Amino acid sequence: MKLTYRYKLRPTKEQNAIMIEWLNLCRRQYNYRLGQRYQWFSATRTPVNSCPLNISVVPIDRIYQDIPEYRTQVRDGRKLGEDGLPITKKGDKHPNIVCGYVQWQTVQLGDLKNTKKLFPEYKKIYSQVLQDVIKRVETAFANFMTPDKNGNRSGKPKFKGLHYYKSFTYPQLRNKHISDSHVDLSGIGQVEFVQHRPIPTGFIVKLGTIKLEADGWYLSLALEDKTVPVKEDEEICPTIKNSIGIDVGLERFLTCDDGSYIEIPKFLRKASQRLARLQRAKSKLPNQSKDKKKLYSAIAKLHQKIARQRQDFHFVVAYWLFSKAEVVFIEDLKLKNLIRRNKPKPNGQGVFLPNRQAQSSGMNKSWLDAGHSSFFEILEWVAWKLGKRVIRVDPWGTSQHCYACLNQVPKSLSERWHSCSCGASLNRDENSGKLLKLLGLGLASIETAPQRERSPLSVSLETKVG
Repeated sequence: MKLTYRYKLRPTKEQNAIMIEWLNLCRRQYNYRLGQRYQWFSATRTPVNSCPLNISVVPIDRIYQDIPEYRTQVRDGRKLGEDGLPITKKGDKHPNIVCGYVQWQTVQLGDLKNTKKLFPEYKKIYSQVLQDVIKRVETAFANFMTPDKNGNRSGKPKFKGLHYYKSFTYPQLRNKHISDSHVDLSGIGQVEFVQHRPIPTGFIVKLGTIKLEADGWYLSLALEDKTVPVKEDEEICPTIKNSIGIDVGLERFLTCDDGSYIEIPKFLRKASQRLARLQRAKSKLPNQSKDKKKLYSAIAKLHQKIARQRQDFHFVVAYWLFSKAEVVFIEDLKLKNLIRRNKPKPNGQGVFLPNRQAQSSGMNKSWLDAGHSSFFEILEWVAWKLGKRVIRVDPWGTSQHCYACLNQVPKSLSERWHSCSCGASLNRDENSGKLLKLLGLGLASIETAPQRERSPLSVSLETKVG
């Protein structure tokens, strides 16, 4: 089992200055190494419509300049063979270029010696912290170049600005470096931290990440205990008695199939006036002034408070749901589609027609304020922790069909009450929760239900509402 524990650090003024300096140097190193990768990337790729495909447009000497052909191993390898001896030994030579591709991680790791010679300030940084910067570049570029199991790739890695590189990592931080109230960070010293909960017995600290947030520094410890199973062998079988269906929305945060519901707290909306007041005051001050920097900090802390309030609310609701049931059925929503900008509507004469983006912007803000996407992630994590289950159900048509007879009852977004010819009359969100539960248990199917002819308006509403 793997866990992550997070603690608040309380560094001294000297330690705080060292950590800020390290953060800036690591950011500069990240940007430089990422720039090297982009230079190689642009030199080896040109548009297919403007270059020959059988030869390189950029000279080979320029592509491989400053890249040694081989690297020499400086110590015996850690991996041992069947005879108990190291597989790789000191003095072995390994190629830096394989089939025309540069092994960038090893090349850039080996080039750190030259960096320390040219810039002596990098000698102060603990070597493994600096090596982790190279690994971050490799991970970011690998995610960009290599698709995952679903065929999706991450976006193009960006250069990090002053406020967008927030952490550095000790890859080999261990239990021996941690006491009851201090953590021993190489190059920084004994840093005090608030150990509000002890490390579980049997868990080993694998690495530690130091992160700067709006209210100070935090330490995140990655813990692992291989003896603890990650997942139970037997899963809970959902039944009518041990399960519950919930429907999420913007009128209510969620509504259960038994009629109980949770209101939306609207943390961002409630703090919007204070945020606007701080933003107005900030805009009137000159750049780089002390007062403006103080307002930047106040705004960041307020956003941090809103995020923490929302996260705490999500955890409270998740535990409340699992106090009522062992299995929770939720909608398999594509929440990114709900906050996507409306497509422009050209009329073919160089004029764009109204696309209702102004109305959608207010709704998009409400979706983000509620944070249903993060709530679903927290709900699944709490289910794993408690040994319970969360099952996602296809939401198509759940707001337009009756749970009792499965007949289609078209409703606009403003209609919040469900009334069917079969006699069912209840809140539309409660009806959706009941229908989600039946669909999850396999006791109903919308595909086999009688369908009415749907207008384009009802189709768009189903897509928006779910």
